[in-house]
Amino acid sequence: MIILKNGNVHIGNGEVLSNYDIMVENNIIKKVGQNLQCDGAGVIDVTGKEVFPGFIDPISSIGAMGIPTSYMDNQEATDALTPELNIRYSVDPDEISMQKFYLSGITTIGLSPTNSNVMGGQVAVFKTPAFKYSERYLREKVVLKCSVTDTVRDTYGKKDILPKTKMGVFNILENALHSISVTDVKDYDDKQKIIKKVVDGEMPIFIAAITKHEIEGLIHLLKQYEKIKYYVTDAFEYDRCVDSLAENAEGVIFGNVTNLSATGRYNVDLSKVQTLLNSNKLVSFTTTAKGYSEGREVYLWDAIEMYKAGIEAEDIVKMMTSYPAKMLGVDDVIGTIEEGKHADIIVYSNNPIKTYDARVEVCIVNGRSVL
Repeated sequence: MIILKNGNVHIGNGEVLSNYDIMVENNIIKKVGQNLQCDGAGVIDVTGKEVFPGFIDPISSIGAMGIPTSYMDNQEATDALTPELNIRYSVDPDEISMQKFYLSGITTIGLSPTNSNVMGGQVAVFKTPAFKYSERYLREKVVLKCSVTDTVRDTYGKKDILPKTKMGVFNILENALHSISVTDVKDYDDKQKIIKKVVDGEMPIFIAAITKHEIEGLIHLLKQYEKIKYYVTDAFEYDRCVDSLAENAEGVIFGNVTNLSATGRYNVDLSKVQTLLNSNKLVSFTTTAKGYSEGREVYLWDAIEMYKAGIEAEDIVKMMTSYPAKMLGVDDVIGTIEEGKHADIIVYSNNPIKTYDARVEVCIVNGRSVL
């Protein structure tokens, strides 16, 4: 048993509890309170430190990229429609381990297909430290990854096959969704069985759309499917259609806004994230941009960019913890510091959302120290 004593505990739901303790037993948070005592418990003094739930990157290619050879085992670029694929079978645990995500506080990732296919496959959730596979695997088939970006067109256009154009990309998506209503259930193939779950709202989708026109086209197409729950990813031109996103989408996962100076290239106004938050939408961000992931540091840089744009620090904490947990359907076990949840806890010297002068001093994942 471990007790972290007297920290500034950021619960992950907007609350901050000053001078609070966290009791960890095995891999679970047993109790959160003040002046907690237990005979024989190890004590970690975190007085004056900032304590957070483990951060969650909801979309990551790292873990299936084949580093350093980059063969992209999460990019099945032979058919633009592969919803039946399960990325769990592409996981390289060693590749995840060597990134040491937890040094930036990232204890969990949503391992995802790239943006190359209109429907690329299903996301799985993994812990980042070098544990046994069974200890780091959390859940599979949680979200369907989709894309209407130029990456799809470029991937197949160079092969001189559909889709070679943007209208081809949207046509494939529209036909795939429509096929559910014109095919008898007993005749569904493996693709349609997954698409049926999407149409019925049983499986959400992360769908990459970068430009205003891609986002607006997507919203228009999906309006006829009232049960579909979708999150727009990358979304660098979200601010040109933020009201429509706030009305229709479940939320937004921003691609790495520091990637190739994305904020400057797309002239992104991050202050309008507040419109999404005011509409009770889930918002998060990722180290990944256009289907490709970068190092762990950019996750914190993105958080600071949000803060510089005027977003409240505790709203950003939610974007890094409880919101991505809800998006991935794992908020029952991670995403907040609450009794009964996994003991994934990060202790920082300062608040990394407010300053670059902050470092991880304690990292506990599944109740075990990994630093």
